[in-house]
Amino acid sequence: MTVGYLLLIGSLIGFGSLGIFHKVADHPSCRPRVITMLLLMWGAVLTGAYTAAFDRHGLHVPGKVLGMGAAAGTMASLALFAFQASLRFGKISTSWLLLNLCVAVPLLLSITVYGEKVTAAKGIGVAMVFVAIFLLWWDKKVDLGHSGHDRAGEPVRDVPVAAPAVGDTDPQAAATGVLECEPPSARPAGGSSKWLVLIVLAFAANGLAASSQKVLVELGGGEYAWQFYVVLYAAGCAVMTVGNLITRVGWPNAREFTTALVMGVASVAGNICIVKALDAHVPGSVAYPVANGGSLFLVVLAGVMVFKERVNPAGVAGIVTGIVAILVLIMG
Repeated sequence: MTVGYLLLIGSLIGFGSLGIFHKVADHPSCRPRVITMLLLMWGAVLTGAYTAAFDRHGLHVPGKVLGMGAAAGTMASLALFAFQASLRFGKISTSWLLLNLCVAVPLLLSITVYGEKVTAAKGIGVAMVFVAIFLLWWDKKVDLGHSGHDRAGEPVRDVPVAAPAVGDTDPQAAATGVLECEPPSARPAGGSSKWLVLIVLAFAANGLAASSQKVLVELGGGEYAWQFYVVLYAAGCAVMTVGNLITRVGWPNAREFTTALVMGVASVAGNICIVKALDAHVPGSVAYPVANGGSLFLVVLAGVMVFKERVNPAGVAGIVTGIVAILVLIMG
């Protein structure tokens, strides 16, 4: 049992590190679409290696698993790209929570499509999700009220962002005259509407990707969970690769390559550790709240303490409500 709880801590660290490195990837040298492509590539490589070595089915993928994995990967690539892009205009401490609130989407699907019974706890959890979303939106609205200040609370400098910086080698930036990822001081304060659109898109797409796991189980493919993840990562990487080739983003740089590698390791390690913790007889009622709630707390703490993000009272209330909502949905 001790080994199981150590694995559970590993899962918490893995998922928490993934959220923190999403913020690290919000850097002038990192392009959201390239980070997304590389993250999914590393996820496919690492999950594929683990599946081939340790799963009894190996890399054999039935047709229904291939189809569901491809659909989920498409949604996941859209969610990850929208989320990474949203960090240019928002805070990791609130954005990461909003992304994880998508656990309500598979629940609603289970109720509306598969007719599962709604418990009082799950009803309260879903209601709290919407309350948390409202409070986090209000937090962003309060930020907007500080006219002339950027997302970090510092005065916005009059820096033009319509032309590429000297020495910029991104072909797309050179062609369009728009930088993919500007430094915080150069980012416009009016990006809140963009943040809302991007984070809602990430929330919806991530929820649909998560819902595909429920559909997979209902179709009888539950024993091919790892093969499903391999296809998900690979399909998402393929979608982003095609998009990047069409838009001529250019080759990844060293920072993008290494940052995405760390994110891929964190993502796969988190998934493997929680599965192994459950195999080691850690109760699901303990494993999921610790892995999800603990990682959320870790990311929020890093946002405030490490990245010096300022969270308004409405945001604090939204964070607390959101974490409680996720725990209620998982345990209910």
